[in-house]
Amino acid sequence: MQIRDATEADLGSITDIFNQAIPAGDAEWTEVLHTVEERRQWWRDRSTAGRPVIVAEVDATVVGVASYGDFRDSTLREGFRFVCEHSVYLADSARGTGAADALMDELCDRARAGGLRRMIATIDAFNERSIAFHVRRGFVEVGRMPDIGFTFDSWRTMVLLQLDL
Repeated sequence: MQIRDATEADLGSITDIFNQAIPAGDAEWTEVLHTVEERRQWWRDRSTAGRPVIVAEVDATVVGVASYGDFRDSTLREGFRFVCEHSVYLADSARGTGAADALMDELCDRARAGGLRRMIATIDAFNERSIAFHVRRGFVEVGRMPDIGFTFDSWRTMVLLQLDL
């Protein structure tokens, strides 16, 4: 497995990976599939801001993607400039392979190198697998926002977890 920076050539695979999470309703909180053009703009925005977009690759196939960005728009609220919010998504075929851990290791290393102090995870309360993954990695639950989102005819609760980098 190789962890590397995402390239424009990866955007089709990245889009597919994000879209796999939508039907479950417990990650993306949208019912609309992403497009490659939308992911291209996201990738450009992250790159311009100096925020990483990395992928896990196995046998020349992208099987995971991870990134972090601002938490609460630190360009407007500079008090949050030492905090990031991250995301990690895997292709269904990559679950249990260690790809998520490898992506998180790299993200945390880059966040530390960038002078960040805290990493935030915002996770749907029904996504017990993701919550357990984060807790195992040292994240601590710091709050819940009941019924803050609505998707697929269901109100969703957001769990906030925080990692001291």
